[in-house]
Amino acid sequence: MLKNKTLKTKNRAGQAFRMAAQSVKQADCVFGSLYRRLKSRLDKAQATVATAHAIAQVVYRMLKYKVEYEAINVKEYEAKYKEQQIKYMKKKAQAGLPTHPA
Repeated sequence: MLKNKTLKTKNRAGQAFRMAAQSVKQADCVFGSLYRRLKSRLDKAQATVATAHAIAQVVYRMLKYKVEYEAINVKEYEAKYKEQQIKYMKKKAQAGLPTHPA
């Protein structure tokens, strides 16, 4: 059985990433947009953890490959997401499957 609750943890790196996610909630950046999009589907805690995970992935990539952060414009991010959703809906329509689970 899957749990629907976020677990409490004492991992300091995780705490730092969650604090970073908390700080971008209303920000006009990609992570803020991601948080607001996730919050519409999930509760606040889960959206915060998911945003923290996205931030952690970016930091990991920067450290592992020694690259700088590539800031993407929020409008570009949302346009890319919209294209992705349209492609997904077209694929579902061609397969004859319902777009939303009942």
